[in-house]
Amino acid sequence: MADKTKALAELRKIPGVGKAVVLDLWNLGYKSISDLKGQDAEQMYIWHNDQRGGVQDICMLYTFRCAVYFANTYGQQQDPEKLKWWYWMDEQKVDSKTKDEQLRLKHNASLKHEKAR
Repeated sequence: MADKTKALAELRKIPGVGKAVVLDLWNLGYKSISDLKGQDAEQMYIWHNDQRGGVQDICMLYTFRCAVYFANTYGQQQDPEKLKWWYWMDEQKVDSKTKDEQLRLKHNASLKHEKAR
């Protein structure tokens, strides 16, 4: 339990990650900031929706984007604006369900392309 408590405390350093989101990250398998480095926030959002059994608010995608930026730049000079989840909002607004569908199509196409290589 001490390891989980320590891991959750580390993940809480990420801007916009509170009590609920830190548990979401843990349940997705991210146990440290370094685990998030290089991750695909869109795929994380898809997995999160699958894990939850339905489409979650699109703000979760923006929070994941912010978390991945934080991890990728951890220990370096970070742009303070990019540490706000709303910085990561899409320019073209769509509802959460539509975004989930778009991402699934995009990521399914990417997987098919990689398998064809």
